[in-house]
Amino acid sequence: MELSNAKGTGEDGSLVSNGNSNTLYSNSSYEQWIKKEIKVRECCVFIKKTDGQLEPICFCGNVRSAHVEGIQIVSSNENEKWERAAHTTLTECNAFGRINFLDEDTTVQPEYLRIASDYGDSANILRMDRLLREFWCLNPPGLLISVIGGNKSFSVSGDICQMFQHGLMNAVKSTNGWIITSGQDEGVTKIVGDIVGRSTMTSKIYTVGVARWGRTWNNEMLLRKNQKLNHDRLVDYSSLDPRDGTYSLEPNHSHFFLVDDGTTDDTGVEIKFRLELEFLITKIYEKDGVRLPMITIMLEGGYQSIEMALNSLRTGQPLVIIKGSGRAADIICYACEAAVAREDYEEGKFVQKHIIPDDAKKDLHDMLEVCFSGRKNGKEKVKNSLKMLLEIASYKKSITIYKIDGSDPLDFAILSSLMKSIGENAAKMRQMRLAITWGHEKVAKELIFEKKDYRFRTEELNSLLFFSIIKGRVGFIKLLLDNGADLKNFLTAPQLTKLYNVMPKNSAASRILTRYDRAISLRDVGELLQRIMEGTYHSVLTQERFNQDMSDEDRFDNPYDLMVVYASLIDDPDMARFFWESSRTPIATALIAYKVFLFLDKMEGKWARIDEEMTEKLEAAAENFEKLACDMMTMCYHSYEKHDWIQILVIPLKEWGGLNLFDLATIIEAKNFIAHVAYQSYLTDIWMGQLKPTTNTLKMLCCLIPPLPALLHYNKVPMTKQDIARQLLRDGGQDITHRRKRLEGDVEFQPPPLKAPDSDYNMYMRDLTFKERLYFFYTSPIIKFFLNVLSYLVFLFLYAYGLLVHNNSLYINPQRTRLEFQDIYSLVFVLSTVPVEITQLRNTRTKNTWKKLVDHFSDTYNIMDSVAVCMFTIAFVLKACTTEEDVEPQLDAFGFYHWSRLLTILTFAFYNVRFIQMFEMHNYVGTKVFMLRRMTVDLFFFFFLLVVFLTSYGVSSQALLYPYREASGSSAFFELVQRSYLNVFGEIDLDSFGDHLTKGHCMGLESCDQEKAMSTTVGMINYYVAFVLLSVYLLFVNVMLINLLIAIFSNTYENVEQKSGIIYKMQRAQMILEFRERPPLPNPFSLLFFGVQLAKYIDKKYIRHIDYEKDLQKFRNLFETQHSYSPLSPTLSSAFPVLNMPNRHSSAAYRSSLMEAEIRSQYIQNTRTIGLFSSASSTSSTDTRDSVTPNQYNELLMKLNRVEHQLATILDRLPVERVGNRERRSVSTWITHSPKAIIAHLAPQSLQTLERSQAETVVETWKSVLPKHTLSLQSPYPGTTIQRVPLTKDQINWSDNVQDYEPPTYDSEEIPKLDPSNPFGISFNTVDDEGVNRVSYCGNYGFLGSYPRNPVGRTGLRGRGNLPRWGPNHEVATLLGRWRREPGAAGRLLIDEKPVLEVLLIRPGTSESWTIPQGFLSKGQTPQTAHEQVVLDQCFDISSQSEADKASITLEVKRALENPQTVYRGSFDDPMNTDNAWLEISVAMVMVDDNSFTFDLKPGQGIHQVEWFPVTEKIQRLQSNLQQILFKALTMSNAYNPYSPNLMS
Repeated sequence: MELSNAKGTGEDGSLVSNGNSNTLYSNSSYEQWIKKEIKVRECCVFIKKTDGQLEPICFCGNVRSAHVEGIQIVSSNENEKWERAAHTTLTECNAFGRINFLDEDTTVQPEYLRIASDYGDSANILRMDRLLREFWCLNPPGLLISVIGGNKSFSVSGDICQMFQHGLMNAVKSTNGWIITSGQDEGVTKIVGDIVGRSTMTSKIYTVGVARWGRTWNNEMLLRKNQKLNHDRLVDYSSLDPRDGTYSLEPNHSHFFLVDDGTTDDTGVEIKFRLELEFLITKIYEKDGVRLPMITIMLEGGYQSIEMALNSLRTGQPLVIIKGSGRAADIICYACEAAVAREDYEEGKFVQKHIIPDDAKKDLHDMLEVCFSGRKNGKEKVKNSLKMLLEIASYKKSITIYKIDGSDPLDFAILSSLMKSIGENAAKMRQMRLAITWGHEKVAKELIFEKKDYRFRTEELNSLLFFSIIKGRVGFIKLLLDNGADLKNFLTAPQLTKLYNVMPKNSAASRILTRYDRAISLRDVGELLQRIMEGTYHSVLTQERFNQDMSDEDRFDNPYDLMVVYASLIDDPDMARFFWESSRTPIATALIAYKVFLFLDKMEGKWARIDEEMTEKLEAAAENFEKLACDMMTMCYHSYEKHDWIQILVIPLKEWGGLNLFDLATIIEAKNFIAHVAYQSYLTDIWMGQLKPTTNTLKMLCCLIPPLPALLHYNKVPMTKQDIARQLLRDGGQDITHRRKRLEGDVEFQPPPLKAPDSDYNMYMRDLTFKERLYFFYTSPIIKFFLNVLSYLVFLFLYAYGLLVHNNSLYINPQRTRLEFQDIYSLVFVLSTVPVEITQLRNTRTKNTWKKLVDHFSDTYNIMDSVAVCMFTIAFVLKACTTEEDVEPQLDAFGFYHWSRLLTILTFAFYNVRFIQMFEMHNYVGTKVFMLRRMTVDLFFFFFLLVVFLTSYGVSSQALLYPYREASGSSAFFELVQRSYLNVFGEIDLDSFGDHLTKGHCMGLESCDQEKAMSTTVGMINYYVAFVLLSVYLLFVNVMLINLLIAIFSNTYENVEQKSGIIYKMQRAQMILEFRERPPLPNPFSLLFFGVQLAKYIDKKYIRHIDYEKDLQKFRNLFETQHSYSPLSPTLSSAFPVLNMPNRHSSAAYRSSLMEAEIRSQYIQNTRTIGLFSSASSTSSTDTRDSVTPNQYNELLMKLNRVEHQLATILDRLPVERVGNRERRSVSTWITHSPKAIIAHLAPQSLQTLERSQAETVVETWKSVLPKHTLSLQSPYPGTTIQRVPLTKDQINWSDNVQDYEPPTYDSEEIPKLDPSNPFGISFNTVDDEGVNRVSYCGNYGFLGSYPRNPVGRTGLRGRGNLPRWGPNHEVATLLGRWRREPGAAGRLLIDEKPVLEVLLIRPGTSESWTIPQGFLSKGQTPQTAHEQVVLDQCFDISSQSEADKASITLEVKRALENPQTVYRGSFDDPMNTDNAWLEISVAMVMVDDNSFTFDLKPGQGIHQVEWFPVTEKIQRLQSNLQQILFKALTMSNAYNPYSPNLMS
């Protein structure tokens, strides 16, 4: 074969494609290769077997004419036996091409090839490889699925068929798999063909049929006897009415192998060829030495199906059998279920085998007899089938039985079977990649991660994470991150570059980034992001270190944010949402994702891709992410104080180029976020400046003249250090020494708490001085607005006066001065708008000059300003050039003065319309102004429709009415437009219609009687035609178009009215932000302000040579130093815009990020709770008690969270002297849990059930006394100064992704270590070979790389710390108890009718806390022996006793501890715990008598004191991690219990 890269290589001058690929080849080359390399087997000796209806039949099954020419004919009387090997021969292939099914409604034209059965062996692998790859051009498969089952006697229910089809298609589509069938149009193959035919409408599915040539109906139609291939190589084929013993080909297959052995008998040669073909395909498409995975699926079936199933198992392929489908499938299922395992000793080792018991064999024999009764050779088939079943049962581990009533789909069972067949630990990567390809994380979780028998290396985890991302498997990404993968370690610059280069080619971002013929770089992505953000920030991806000489050490500080951007660019909102949940800046990242999806939707529209599904997907994703940002901001607004959530809005975000949330939402025009109450509330602060928000507008208008503004009420401002010092002196110097040290920096500053109470915020605030009141009054945007409105009205009044009075007086008295006061004022006013416009243009955040201009002039008002300034300037120049002669009233001369006056009048119209912007601040009129703007756009497009009809009628009617008119320039055109346009508004004068006609017919004619013009033939015809045109014109324009315009306006009105609230808030935001940047003086006095600013700049830059930027940075640093003790006042931030610039105080940014993280966790939890409710309510929707919707209940929860915060704030304000720490913690616990009980009865019934189950879980938790995991988070680590990474309660669980979790590592060198420094190779989750128990009481624990992972959660520290072993360090604790006696009596002491218990406690030498006797469990030591040794060593100092006392004391202790009762066994909350090593404790309680110990207690080594403590009240200084254990011990012994779980700290 010759592959052709040029056109015109075929015999007919054309290149041919096989329809499956773009690869082209010539028909002649294909035919030559087939005839040369592929052979068929023909009978070459005719030996008569019987007489047929028309001619005799040979032993091969064919009639004499069907044999090849030149055959040897043997008479029937010769005793020669026909044999296949001797009487058949290989001949040239004469059947190949593409089939055109005449009787089937299908568009598929499959390739087919007749081939000898000898070509299936491995010697023909090269031929098969060339055929599949080069000629048939099949895409490489990811999986080979062989389907076997019943054919003629096939009988399966419709439900089973649908389930089978659905699971099969899921498996094929998720892996790009091939299907191998028998190719027959019957039975299970027909079912496969039906679903393939329906699926090929959306995707190409390769289905290969291996059929027997001799049994194929109408196979003679497929022969190409002496025919050359036509252009498309099609062969017509009819499959109707196959006779007995033959079958038709299934029409939905893509390829057919028609296997030929020279006979028509059912010898099963196609089964052998199929098995060999499957093996060849797995070898041809093997990768990296690993064969292509293959699986066999069996549905129903008979004798051949059993044989094929056994052959498949012999080759090592897994088998999935659908139980319940009937016949052979159910029989094999019974055999496998009945098989039992038995170990045989073979070749020096034990081998496990599965055998079928004798009673089961009998049952199988009976089932086979029923299955094959009445069939040809039935008894022989039963015997052979039973033998094959016994062998099949031995492959039980390779067989997966799928039950129809199971909850998992069929493709789940297929994947599970494949993964089991791949192998053990060495193939875990293959198993994971296969599971990721299929998208079944449940299989991977059950078969790989939950077994914990293999630990993936970091490189393997990163490889799997990369594969999961490019496949878009969000579930696997989460699974990998939960099991040791680290996104920050994974996402290096080269890795992110690689991700962008393998992004889906059909994504919008791919089409943008691949416009250059080179690989995508991170610089390209960064520039695209800057383009999306309209050039408002500098992306980190454009930095040189991420684009040149990249290494795996180049990592990003915000990997989750970057992955949200990546997922958004590839149009994957689910992945973007997952990474968003771990973003460092969730609100900002949600807004960025919103902008990205909007941009992609816009680009889809530009490319004119009519893909409504994609458009809806992008719009929904953008809407969802904007809703995320709004919901998060809502929770911040309700959960935190005002100054806290304002900090979230204004803190610069280094991840997004120093932009803050407020600026970011403004730039991307996130309408719903801008309309949010928090955003609008902050806008109000900016709008009012330092004025109190409650200040009356009328009061402000009355106080516009100084010094009246000082009488108004103003907000307080933060104090400087000097202000604080002066206040301390006025207070009498109370605690002045400490405060002065704090101010001077001698005392380490502690950042304010996450929820700072108002008292802390207001502690360093002061009132404004007189000068400051005047300054803040005139610099507030609201006062700027009022002053600008007043000055604008004055300007319009003087302008109108100049037009109506002054200019008219010039005609009466030309000697008057042409330029008077109103002209000069108007000129100065207009010129003063120029620097204002330039300032607005300069303040545009876009850095590109051209984009600045585009952005500036995208506002209609800015265009109007520019046009008006130009027109007024030209008019003023013309007026200045006017002479007295020009002013003289002359009707024929139109000089400079008249042009000036005309431009001045038009300019006045512009400025009047421009004033309409001021109404946008009104909540009612503002939306109406927006409606006018929208309707103007509608009217603009409507005008084009109107022009079509206007021109059609105007030109036609003008030509009819004035047939003899000479070309007269503009007059004819004006009349044309005037008459037809005025007709639209009902200006129709039918009387003058005839006048026009008479004048028009006589125009240009010397002798014409106008009175007789109407009576002429030409005049009458033109008149009536013109009248008809007028009627049609009025019908279309006045009726249809005008009503269409009304409908358009109505639709616009409804749309705007529905969004009137959002529109008004958007306009309000734009107006406030505009006036925030305006100078404090209105036009025209703003020229003074700009003049002063220019003078200052020249003085600094060119006279004193001061670096302005350096001076600005110095001022910023000074302000941060002075105001580091309190959050930034929002109004002060608006007054000093410089404070909104980057590099703000780090503690404020850190607090802001913590608040966002806390709110995100609450939001995700609430979302999941509502999700649980939704799923539960769908199953119990008929419950009438569900009167409260999930949204209402969630809103109540949010309000209660706010109440909880307020109560906690009040509690924090209470002095410690009045409320002790213990009572404070008790009240805090009540605040956290009790308010939610208030609305428990309001919850929907399904949610109540959920909460009851959670409450029961809490009770069970108390019963098992699970640790609280608080001491494990304490800093510093015992015996060191190492600080742990601070963690919130929502960051402890390993399933919660924590951004940038990089805790320090500590291994003590003073404590003897019993494990090597690198735990790789240690057998965890078991008792190792040395007898060390590494099994956790908490169950199997996971790993961080090769290091064990604390099952309770994060601790903020890695390493072993002060513990001797990696993983669990087992301790035992012995709680000795006895009953407290009445003083002077033998009876028990009772409190509340319950006996009082005494417990034996010890106090270590260096500690002030009491604890119970405890110690480590030694290697090989039993817990019972360890309990005894702990009591002997710590309570009796057994090593210092005499030998005689040692024996007596040991005997007493052993007797006392004979029957210990386990109180608790599990993880132990202790300050020594780390992420990789932790304490686990087994606490046993033993009740002893008063006379159990005859020896005195003696503290052991390291023990300072041993005493009995009566539990009549809470034991002081008892270790906090033991209080819960003591509580349970008292409960178990039914003793008096002063502890309460509800008040437990």
